[in-house]
Amino acid sequence: MKIKGRCLNPGIAEGEAIVTSIPFSFKGEIDPKTGIIPSPSHEFFGHSLKGKILICPTGKGSSENTNVAYEAKAYGSAPAAIIVQKIEPVLGAAVIVADIPAVEVSEDIFKVIKTGDYIKVNASEGSIEIATHNYTASP
Repeated sequence: MKIKGRCLNPGIAEGEAIVTSIPFSFKGEIDPKTGIIPSPSHEFFGHSLKGKILICPTGKGSSENTNVAYEAKAYGSAPAAIIVQKIEPVLGAAVIVADIPAVEVSEDIFKVIKTGDYIKVNASEGSIEIATHNYTASP
């Protein structure tokens, strides 16, 4: 299955999806050295975003997100790509500064992609392909 969206930052990536209903912030929601989510209140506490396709409704946070995103990319611990339903300026700046492929989609992505699905993202074309579904995935 293919989904079309709008390119936020070009690039190609693939990997396992992590789907969260929580708006994402690099600051406080990813350890830039490990990629692990350190926040106990996050549904994926203790899980790594390293090399994953992060799917979230939108972003949040302060301008320091760009520094943390850049640091995570430098350590090789950043998500491989980010897919959002609605971009906001802070997350938009972070994906550009860290050069993380990113796509904005208008459809309800949460009904289509689940955590554990294997996703191929061509952000340059604004396309997302679900390569395999993982029907048994859990956070």
